[in-house]
Amino acid sequence: MKNSHIKQLLLVFIMCLVACDDDSLTETNPNQLSVSVFWQNLKDTETGLAATYNSMLHEDVLSILDESLRSDEGWPGFGRPVTNRDGLKILYEKTYTNSSGLVQNKWDACYTVAFRANQVIEALERLESTLGEEALEEWTRQMGQARFFRGLMHFYLHTAYNNGSIIIRDRVPVEDEDFNLPLSPAEEVVAFFRSDLEYAYENLPARYQNPNQNLGRVTKGAAATILGTSYLYKEDYTTAMVYFNDVINNVTADYGYELVEDTSLLFTTAGEFNAESIFELNYTRDYRTDIGVWQDNVLTNQLALKTTNNEGPNLPAWLINAYKTDQMDPSDERNFYEDPDSPSGLTLRPVSLRTSSMIAIVDDTHSPYYGDLTGNKVILGNNGWGFGRYKKYTNHDIGTGEGGDPRGSRASGKNIVVNRLADVYLMQAECLIKTGDVAGALEHINAVRHRWALRLLGPINPKWAGSLFDLESYDEDSLMERLMFIEKPLEMSMEGHQIRWNDLRRWGIIGDNFNKLSNETYYAKSATVERVDGTTRNRQNSSISPDPAGANLNIRLNTIDYEYDEAANNYNPTIHDYLPIPLNEVMRNPNIN
Repeated sequence: MKNSHIKQLLLVFIMCLVACDDDSLTETNPNQLSVSVFWQNLKDTETGLAATYNSMLHEDVLSILDESLRSDEGWPGFGRPVTNRDGLKILYEKTYTNSSGLVQNKWDACYTVAFRANQVIEALERLESTLGEEALEEWTRQMGQARFFRGLMHFYLHTAYNNGSIIIRDRVPVEDEDFNLPLSPAEEVVAFFRSDLEYAYENLPARYQNPNQNLGRVTKGAAATILGTSYLYKEDYTTAMVYFNDVINNVTADYGYELVEDTSLLFTTAGEFNAESIFELNYTRDYRTDIGVWQDNVLTNQLALKTTNNEGPNLPAWLINAYKTDQMDPSDERNFYEDPDSPSGLTLRPVSLRTSSMIAIVDDTHSPYYGDLTGNKVILGNNGWGFGRYKKYTNHDIGTGEGGDPRGSRASGKNIVVNRLADVYLMQAECLIKTGDVAGALEHINAVRHRWALRLLGPINPKWAGSLFDLESYDEDSLMERLMFIEKPLEMSMEGHQIRWNDLRRWGIIGDNFNKLSNETYYAKSATVERVDGTTRNRQNSSISPDPAGANLNIRLNTIDYEYDEAANNYNPTIHDYLPIPLNEVMRNPNIN
């Protein structure tokens, strides 16, 4: 059970009648307790801060599933070559509009978090002059967290909508004019959210006292990571490197982050809040089982179910092939498992540790998955189920299936890691490439690859003596190409806040990438897999390969030559690079044309 202090505060908030209803975003409720009445002390503001954390649990803030389909990381639900999931298809095929769910729901969810944060900020500002020196330390920690979330939401909205021109909401709306604010220029939005994040960076602790009671609280390291990302997105590589270097090398504080070498602690329940986690959303199904899975204040998420059945994104063929061809280091003992039938007693793993940790494919005949072996247990097939599943958000490591909650299998308590150290390494590598330091970039990429026991890139580096290197001669262009199409998508697939879409857009390759993928052809083949009891079975038409040899081409569904065709045809950078201002905002706000 995850009994952190944050969860206890969330429960207090849910049971309290405070002025935090979502309706207050659109109208004034005369029955609500006013700021001057309710917010009397730091205990009250801490409860409001818990509400802010709670609002981050809303799945529309990150929109992980939707964003995987909008980019190149997912096939929309059940059905091949034509999906029957129309709500997902519009994202995949780029036919969504300003009234579509992703566009409207994400906008509202992010501004709800900002609204909660503004309530805390304004209350703290009122209380500041009444506090003693010792209380001011707690005041500063609370203010740092509240401003972090306000800044983070404006960063998210800036990167998602309208070429970065969005509404700056820096106060709790009271009068009509407060609700109906105009759009601010993109550069003003950047200055605003960086001011908040810089305050958080300067005032939040790198680690909290009593860390077990403060799991999930944002830190100085989280602020540094978002600040660095914001500068990277604006191609200010020099400034971005300062923040990334701080996080990686503990320059201004002892963050305690490190790449996790024990891969059983990555994307598993046992690995929640591990040393690689920078910012993690703390879900639970241990409390308030009376709150339905469709309610905004539910403490669980639905990602486990939606990434194991036919509701959410299946893996596209190109990404499965990339994971399958992720080159292992045969000199690393972690890539072998005990096999009494082998002359040496050991056998090389069928796929890499990274592949086994992140996705479920039929070719993975060794890794455990819901009480069996992955190749046998995963639901796959060319008849519509697809050829791969994401494992990152599932409970595959602690049961034989999703469930165990009165609300059914939609209620999962699996945490969501929003930012982790591996991404910081890869973003730093990009900065180093762009500033001409290919050797430094290789070190950062290889640090991530070595954690997974993968073959390392470039010339031999004594830092990893005994490891196998590919001995390729990389320059800035070739290493950047590898980062864009192999290292970053394989390490960060379907993670964070629209990471893949932001990357493709700022690299200027969205259209070229869709055209490239639409021209690729893959084939579904049969595979022999092992059950956990040692017996074997044949899985028909379930293993993806770019080579047609061995595929039954008499079955039309075994040829996958249709992925991203519609995306390539429909993509228009003017329309699709950023989400449009939602229709509901346009209709209710007279200051938006």
